Amino acid sequence: MAPKDIENQTALILDELFELSDGEAGATPRVFSGSGLVSDGGDDDDSFDPVIIADQLRNIADQYNKDVLQPLMDQFVGQARAAAGDQLAAMFSQTVDTLSKNWVSQGGDVRQEMCALKAATALGLYARRKCPELTASVRNAMAQFLNSRLTGWITQQGGWGQVASE
Repeated sequence: MAPKDIENQTALILDELFELSDGEAGATPRVFSGSGLVSDGGDDDDSFDPVIIADQLRNIADQYNKDVLQPLMDQFVGQARAAAGDQLAAMFSQTVDTLSKNWVSQGGDVRQEMCALKAATALGLYARRKCPELTASVRNAMAQFLNSRLTGWITQQGGWGQVASE
């Protein structure tokens, strides 16, 4: 799968990820229509569904140690409120790097890329909950991080469907 395809899929996944989660006020159940399924070049059963992948990412984001990582995420949110868009993207990337290292040191997933994906998802969703006014900026910072740092790895793993199911 070409990196550009991964970037397009990343945008669709982030659209779903940053929608209201089930249980949040105003949330409505979402189902991917199927007409937008994008084959990743594999078997017919190997289809891309951003709704399912976003749900899987939410699940992996819940696997962080709140006692260790919560203060770092709170610090990011506090600084994000005062940051400009380009500063926010750099801060997001730096915070994800720190969260990833802490995740590994706490006995989490040893694969650097998976730790970065978990940390980026956890941070993005946390920031969205804590400062909804920054949702678009945080989503853009997360997209920039995923596209610049993880697209190659996602491609090597066989696409988003493979990565999110690990």
